[in-house]
Amino acid sequence: MKTLNWPFGREGWFGTGEAESSELAVARYYRCAQTLPIMHVILIANAWLLGALFVRQAPGWLSLLCPALCTVFCVVRMRAWLRARKADPTLDQVLAALANTSRLSVGLIILQAGWVFALHSYGDAATRSFLFFFVATTTLAVIYCLAHLRVAAIRLAIIANVTLFILCLVSGTAIHLAATMSLLVDSIGGLVVLTSTYRDFSKTVNARAEEQRRAKEQELLLRMIDNMPVAVMTVEPQTYIINYANQMSKVLIRSIEHLLPIRADDLIGTSIDVFHRSPAHQRGILADPNNLPHNARIRLGDEVLDLKISAITAMDGHYMAPMLTWALVTKEVEAENRIRHLAHYDALTELPNRVTFRRELEDRLATPGNRVGLLYIDLDGFKLVNDTRGHQIGDALLQQVAARLKMVCNGPAVTLTRLGGDEFAVLLPHDSRQQALLLADLIVTALGAPFDLDYDRTIRIGASVGIALAPEHGGEPDILLSRADMALYAAKEAGRGTARLFSPDLEKQVQERVRLEEELRSALASGDGVFVFYQPIVDLPSGRVTSREALARWHHPEQGWVSPGRFVPVAEQCGLIDQLGAFILDRACRSAAQWADEAHVAVNVSAMQLGKGTLVDLVSATLAASGLPAERLEIEVTETALLGDEHRGIQELLSLREMGVRISLDDFGTGYSSLAHLRTFAFDKIKIDGSFVRDALERPECAAVVRAIADLGQRLGVRIVAEGVETEDQLALVRAEGCREVQGYLYGRPAPGEADALLIAGLDSRR
Repeated sequence: MKTLNWPFGREGWFGTGEAESSELAVARYYRCAQTLPIMHVILIANAWLLGALFVRQAPGWLSLLCPALCTVFCVVRMRAWLRARKADPTLDQVLAALANTSRLSVGLIILQAGWVFALHSYGDAATRSFLFFFVATTTLAVIYCLAHLRVAAIRLAIIANVTLFILCLVSGTAIHLAATMSLLVDSIGGLVVLTSTYRDFSKTVNARAEEQRRAKEQELLLRMIDNMPVAVMTVEPQTYIINYANQMSKVLIRSIEHLLPIRADDLIGTSIDVFHRSPAHQRGILADPNNLPHNARIRLGDEVLDLKISAITAMDGHYMAPMLTWALVTKEVEAENRIRHLAHYDALTELPNRVTFRRELEDRLATPGNRVGLLYIDLDGFKLVNDTRGHQIGDALLQQVAARLKMVCNGPAVTLTRLGGDEFAVLLPHDSRQQALLLADLIVTALGAPFDLDYDRTIRIGASVGIALAPEHGGEPDILLSRADMALYAAKEAGRGTARLFSPDLEKQVQERVRLEEELRSALASGDGVFVFYQPIVDLPSGRVTSREALARWHHPEQGWVSPGRFVPVAEQCGLIDQLGAFILDRACRSAAQWADEAHVAVNVSAMQLGKGTLVDLVSATLAASGLPAERLEIEVTETALLGDEHRGIQELLSLREMGVRISLDDFGTGYSSLAHLRTFAFDKIKIDGSFVRDALERPECAAVVRAIADLGQRLGVRIVAEGVETEDQLALVRAEGCREVQGYLYGRPAPGEADALLIAGLDSRR
């Protein structure tokens, strides 16, 4: 309902004096259309009666022309209001018509008063008395006709009474004074009645408009609820009978009619009990508004209903009825369960995941007196399979690994978990060393057997297991996990495919390794204590040094010389190998550039450096900075280095070859797929691993390997270097087998370059 403020204000002379609703304005408009034509008829009749009375006494323009003009005006206005009865005006047109009528009515009465004053001077006593009668009757009639223009009627009454009062002063007779007072009293009484009637009319119109507005709002609300994509029902709180259900409720009921004793079309009038297994419980909730709002999920057969109950309250706050909104959430519940399952279980193997494992471990350790065994499992060789055979084969392999672990770890209260990647864990309900070691051996045996994955080919991997027991090895989850990991690391160091139980010595070794890592990082950052030694490679026919291999050496301020076998693996594991490799390459190239014999320098490249896309730029920049020709640099790689990302590694070696750098295959015969690598890349030099040379005198098969590699080198046109030659007998053997170059203690131990010789001699003298 819109409230209107009239353009001339509440007390404006030509305004209606009202601030009202749009509905009231329209109602007044149609009431005026009924009463104002009558008013105009009265004005025409009275005007001509007055004109006829004065036709012989007053001039024609007063007695005839004025009634004629009044008639024309009233006829025009009367026609307009008669048409208004059938019109459907806009609100603006209604307001304009009411305001215009108020102005014209007041203006007409003012003109009529002037006409009366003009006629007064021409009439005799009798006709003058009729003027009082004319004004009085006309005023009362017009007031009642303007009942729905209340303020205009009040102003009209004021003008009429002032007119008679002035006429009374002019005539001065008691009769005229009585007529004036009578009109005043009648006007006041009429206005009082008019005001009361108008107030009742306004209340009636506004009440009807408010009722219509609420009815429309209720209809709109019902339509909106009926068309909502949510099922809505209301229930009679005393009988628990459904008294309203929107369209979506019926649609959902139709989808599960086979699970209910009712049909969708019979929903209204049915008890709410049909949806609940425990009607009494549900009725108790619906009966008390203090229980609301209430949420519940109801299972009907394979379907799940999500139910929300809220209270409908009246304007005064009292409880009227419950409203139920519900939905079929079977798929949502399945999705939630799936998400919950994925949050706690591994999607690939369906084993509990790291989150579940951690919670289970914490719960077991939190129980007083509880004893726990933890087996930490890591697959040996899985990364190679995953990288070379593809992730699809890798995933299939993990699934078979999980299946075998389930068969082995099937004891009561045993929890098997996939922690991620190729790591698994087993929680045991005891701390028995013998049983834990026995289960670990079974796991190693089971996972060491071939896996049938790729058509007619089989895949072999292995497993290493670390064992920690609680409370012996720790009572906190993080401590127990770290110590199981230490034991796993020891198992891998022992050659893989084995199990190790945690011991305090392992923790000391880990601590020493961490300390060694920090000290190596500091040494590389400062450049103190890290050196490059060189071991010659000799050409047997000429006896000339053709190349020198650059070898990293580290002098610890407290421990002295640290074996490369200790610090190089640490550098590879902690990410320092790139920095160490760059240091060795730079020192080697700068030293070789100063050698008078112009021998080549051989630099080893770790598996961690190859295939990352950084080696070519490093070599190029180092050669440019040192001034060493690319032809004098040899890059040595092991077969293991080619296994990670063989394609990218080969591409880097080809780029180095295009620069002029020579490529050597180191430790040949000990790695994987040796002949396959010779076919993939044409190496400039092949170095026979020293273990074959050292054992060749006692083991004929080792001598045969040396002979076969030497013969292979001759056929491929590749230079063969025999490593580890320490005695004259070994030298004679490799010479007889056809090796042209040798390297070993017989021809020289690794020694520092000239620039470091004095410093290293000083370090050695301190020991």
